[in-house]
Amino acid sequence: MTTTLVTGGNRGIGYAIVKVLSARLVSPTLIIGCRDIESGEESIKQLRTEGISVDLDVVRIDIEDDDSIREAVTSIGQKYGKLDFNNAARVTRPESDRLEDARRAANEVYNNGIASNEIVTRAFLPILRRSPNPRVIMVSSARGSIGLTAARELPRAAVVSYCVSKAALNMLMMHLQLEEEAKGGEDIMVEYWAVSPGHCRTAFNGFRGNKEPEEGAEVVARLLEAKRGEFSPGTFWQCEDGELKEVKW
Repeated sequence: MTTTLVTGGNRGIGYAIVKVLSARLVSPTLIIGCRDIESGEESIKQLRTEGISVDLDVVRIDIEDDDSIREAVTSIGQKYGKLDFNNAARVTRPESDRLEDARRAANEVYNNGIASNEIVTRAFLPILRRSPNPRVIMVSSARGSIGLTAARELPRAAVVSYCVSKAALNMLMMHLQLEEEAKGGEDIMVEYWAVSPGHCRTAFNGFRGNKEPEEGAEVVARLLEAKRGEFSPGTFWQCEDGELKEVKW
């Protein structure tokens, strides 16, 4: 039995991840983490109408609110004890060309996509370590690939700070993995990955993507259902045309 927290699981890629994992994992408990409990409960109702019958729960968590993070850790720890875990993020566009607006928008993206991901991950480590197979999957993007960007293989970015935050998220994931490997001891090592769901049709991009959200969620499902050791941790993955492939750093 697996227990998985999906932050941002009430919409977009997060919702698709919950939907796909419900059909793929063995006896899963899926916890939708979102800022608004009512929104999470509505998502559960919608999933039930789509035939999802696995255990579903909702927990309030705002990854930019430390008190909210602490409360979520306590709640999940008391109720479930162990979990697999993944993150979502948002993008903020400047309201104008004013320097102050540009700084505010960039700082919001970096706080949400980098600092908050690290803080949430470290907060949950004590209960992740209670799991026999703890895993953290960080939802990145091919936009965070310096290699693809340098090779001019990607279209021009609409929001540069989003790309920068995803590149930094990949580096965060790698350093968290290196910390685990250096720690040693008797604790089971937490395994970390970054994933790129691809350009999916969600509200995030005005539904202009070229993939369904469920297709984007496939990479998360493949990693979570894999046997331990099947995929090297500290790596960056995408799923295209049904094939799991590493993404260039």
